[in-house]
Amino acid sequence: MAHLYKKVKKGHEYFYVRETQRVYGKPTTINQVYLGTADKVQAALGKGGFSPKEFGSIFILNELDRVLDLAGLVNQVLPPKKKTKGPTLGELVFYAALNRAIAPTSKRRLASWYETTDIQRIRPLRLESLNSQNFWNHWDRISPSDLEKISQAFFKRVHALLPSPNTHLLVEAGNIYSNPRNGVAPAAALEEEPFPVESTRQRVGLALMTERSGRVPLYYQTFRGGLPETEFFQRYLDGILAKVSHLGVNVQEATLLLGPGSDPATVIERVDADPRLHFIASCSPDELPELTKISLKEFGPISKGGGRMTDPEREEEKVLFFETEASFWNRARKVIIVFDPKTFNQSYQELGKKVHKVRKELAALQQRYQQEGFPPDVPQAAGEHLAQLCQRLNVNPALFDLTIREENGVPRIECQIDHRQMAIRVRRFGKNILITDQKDWSPAEIYETYARRYLAEAQPVNGRFQGTSENPFQAALMPLYHWTDSKIQVHMFVCVVALTYLALLCQRLKAAGLKIPPKEVMEELRAIRTAIYSHEGEGKLKRVIEKVNNNQYAILQALGYEIREGKILPLQPALSI
Repeated sequence: MAHLYKKVKKGHEYFYVRETQRVYGKPTTINQVYLGTADKVQAALGKGGFSPKEFGSIFILNELDRVLDLAGLVNQVLPPKKKTKGPTLGELVFYAALNRAIAPTSKRRLASWYETTDIQRIRPLRLESLNSQNFWNHWDRISPSDLEKISQAFFKRVHALLPSPNTHLLVEAGNIYSNPRNGVAPAAALEEEPFPVESTRQRVGLALMTERSGRVPLYYQTFRGGLPETEFFQRYLDGILAKVSHLGVNVQEATLLLGPGSDPATVIERVDADPRLHFIASCSPDELPELTKISLKEFGPISKGGGRMTDPEREEEKVLFFETEASFWNRARKVIIVFDPKTFNQSYQELGKKVHKVRKELAALQQRYQQEGFPPDVPQAAGEHLAQLCQRLNVNPALFDLTIREENGVPRIECQIDHRQMAIRVRRFGKNILITDQKDWSPAEIYETYARRYLAEAQPVNGRFQGTSENPFQAALMPLYHWTDSKIQVHMFVCVVALTYLALLCQRLKAAGLKIPPKEVMEELRAIRTAIYSHEGEGKLKRVIEKVNNNQYAILQALGYEIREGKILPLQPALSI
């Protein structure tokens, strides 16, 4: 409840708005806003709402959790200790998962983030209990066997929410890297761990099993970091499929999503031997240069299927494809060559910057030689410098023709572009080659399935993590600032739970006719806020929902809610006439 609160300091009156609520049975101030003197109070109240707090996102995900009851599942496996005060272990896991699904932050900043939300209206708590030390004290209780019990119980409930008992499973695997590089822990890493960190960068393998229609996770498994995905499938594929079936999932088919950069021959041999198994494998254009020579005039448009509520896909940004058939791994396979104009433009601009840098540094090398003296063998020294520069910039040295000519008796370093090599390189930009045994799938189905894999950006490129905010799992997972194995395992579970919330949310919207990416759904829900208003004639302060836009209204209605009396409430049944 919101009310005006007066303080007298040195004979002067100052006013605040306080919101109080019972937390753990005790009246507690959950929010306090300084207004100032009486004149400023009157002015503030006349301007409309104030002290806005994020509400829509935490409300909807909390409503979704009423069925899953994550905190209850955790507490069943690891009941609260008798002397525990504040949030239970299960509640702390839930608060962490909720944050990861909405606006991932470090545990040290978790309480500050929740303070910007109206969590107290939904699940009252003392925010000071959401500190990193409290998390570690509780999370240390979760053993690997306990975590497995919690995971199985959680995914059994998730599976029970799916409309069909028969499932086409998608399976992907990859390596996740912790954020610190070169053995140095950044300041943010120290915020997570209350003890000295290790000196090496952590890496953990992760496999995800999702159902095809809504990409809802049905199970996951971590494995030794550094193990290639193809080797993981060779060792553990039968085991993870058996675990998913043990949870009650009727796996009719399973399609493996194989990333580029590895030889999947042995895995595909296993797939070909089992009629339930299929695959979609990605090959780099550098590995199949002949397929990149096909003119873009032969390509046709393929919809990305984003389903955005605004900013429809522009014609020049549409993904193109060319479909063919070729022999791979001893059988005829369907081949889809995909061209993404956005990726092409990004790669082209990046290459232009690198070429400019090469030329600039070679000009600086020429100037340094003139000032300090030329080495005995200028061509060899300049060539070695160019090779090192290209390696650092990750650009092919074959793109450059380096020549040394004399001008007035002085060696002159000249660097020209090899236009033939440049054309070959540029021709491969924006292209990806997908090979599959799913001959009945359309190119759009193949592209959508592969492009939307959650571990698409999980591996570093040139030593740097290439994440994307468009990928809901990468947004929830990174940054990974945990260092000990036990905490990394719990962190992985929390992130997969967050992803599951988002996938279930989007599945419900899709069933209601709204196909919207998770990122856009969350942006709209986060913008649904509560604020304190002074209602004329009532003389009371109330925290109510601010006015929503058409997109927010459509999302709430699709999920079965509406706004009445300043609250989000279940839709009222239509009156029959």
